[in-house]
Amino acid sequence: MLEFFQTGLLFLTASVVWTFVRLAKGISYPGDVPRFGEPGIFGYLKTAIRYTFDAETVISEGREKYSGKPFAVPTLSGPVFLLGPGYYEIIRSSTDDNFNQPLAVSEDLQLSYTMDPEQIKYPYHVTLLTTTVNRAIPSFIPEILDESTRAITETLGLMGPDGPESVSLPLFETMTHLVARINNRVIFGTELCRNEDFIHAIVRFAETTPLIATLVTWCPNIIRRPIYVALSSLLGGKRDVLKFIVPFLTKYMKERKKETLEVEAPIIMDFFIEGAPPHETVEGLAMHLININFGSIHTSSIFTTQTLFEMVSLPRKDLAAIREEIIVALESEGGWTKGALLKFRKLDSALREIGRFHGLMQFGLPRYALRGLNLPDDSKIPPGHRVALDMKAFHFDPDVYPDPHRCDLFRFSKLRESEETDTKYGFSTVDAHYLPFSGGRHACPGRFFAAMELKITLAHLLLNYDFALPPGVTQRPANTTFNGAIIPDPKAQMVFSRRKDAPPLTSQFMPYSTNEIPAQGK
Repeated sequence: MLEFFQTGLLFLTASVVWTFVRLAKGISYPGDVPRFGEPGIFGYLKTAIRYTFDAETVISEGREKYSGKPFAVPTLSGPVFLLGPGYYEIIRSSTDDNFNQPLAVSEDLQLSYTMDPEQIKYPYHVTLLTTTVNRAIPSFIPEILDESTRAITETLGLMGPDGPESVSLPLFETMTHLVARINNRVIFGTELCRNEDFIHAIVRFAETTPLIATLVTWCPNIIRRPIYVALSSLLGGKRDVLKFIVPFLTKYMKERKKETLEVEAPIIMDFFIEGAPPHETVEGLAMHLININFGSIHTSSIFTTQTLFEMVSLPRKDLAAIREEIIVALESEGGWTKGALLKFRKLDSALREIGRFHGLMQFGLPRYALRGLNLPDDSKIPPGHRVALDMKAFHFDPDVYPDPHRCDLFRFSKLRESEETDTKYGFSTVDAHYLPFSGGRHACPGRFFAAMELKITLAHLLLNYDFALPPGVTQRPANTTFNGAIIPDPKAQMVFSRRKDAPPLTSQFMPYSTNEIPAQGK
């Protein structure tokens, strides 16, 4: 007991000393870029704590105080230099020799602990997503449709003569589990995606990794590993997921080598097995597949939840217009095809507006400055610090987005109609005014897959269900924020009910009758 107390006291002392040194560095950087907040170490700490729980207000106050010019935001991980729209092209077009994106990602997610160092050293998952996987997206549509239909029907439990008329569920939690199951249908196939214990483990990993990484970042290097081990044991870490994937991959690869598998169409796991470097281990391959799982679950569940929270307030005629467009697209293309999904313009517009209005973070294109940056006023951002773009300065610019503080789900579909373009304002299109998927050479490679999955899932929900806020709730739930991340209220409920006025023709676009699916997983 005495040794445990002494060890704990040593860790606490090291943390205090490390925090003091880090904060001292944060208030004494060279370059003359102003730092928002009160002066001194205690002023830095006060602002950093405010940022941790209310980043939007801190950044907004800094933007107003410095009239949109670059300024440093104190955080418990060190200062972050925020840049406005005028610096987009500099950051976007820079190489990693100057503004390094992998280092920023590695630090923010603490990949050496939460995943493994190979994610940065050999990022072949990025190459595979950009090439092989993206080319195969049309072939994934039947599997995504099949699994979304099954998963939604089982989760809501409303179909069939014995099902209830309606059900109230925590929306974010429900969407996270649905997305995890649907994702893994095309990553690992039906065996793992329908394993409830695996889905629970991968969801827990996706939900807790950002929190664990943040807490580890606040600690000195010397105690980061034991802190990670303790936190992952408590909150859920990679080991809980690897115990499912490693034996599954081992067995699958042996059968694949013996050519005893009967595979109708390759899934993402097959592309990774074929595209991994020769030295890759089974556990290393599993970690890269966990990495893409994390990214897709985290992003897609937030977009799905935010979209439904906004759609629930739409007038009935607007929801009807979205549904009608989906039906017309399916009829004209003969079912669920890539061509049909491209014609879901109103749904696509809703998703893009969610990315603009709510987003995922308070900042975009985070980078680690290796060489620094000279600014027009002769000040400079010193090397060895993080830089990022001020997301709201882009997304709420009234010169780009009229009435920017209104969430208009049809904003981009109206622009596409007026300018007669089908690509410029698409959900997965990145440009200088839309940052959720980053930009340049580091634009999110999985955004095309996410667009396909989100459209199918939301379209199925729209065609077959009505949804509403619980009785007595008149406004959409407010988002929660932590350390710059934006997350839908995890406790907020949504009431789903069977659509009594659903047009009969929608059933012909389902892969099978929903009566074949056992409700609530039975």
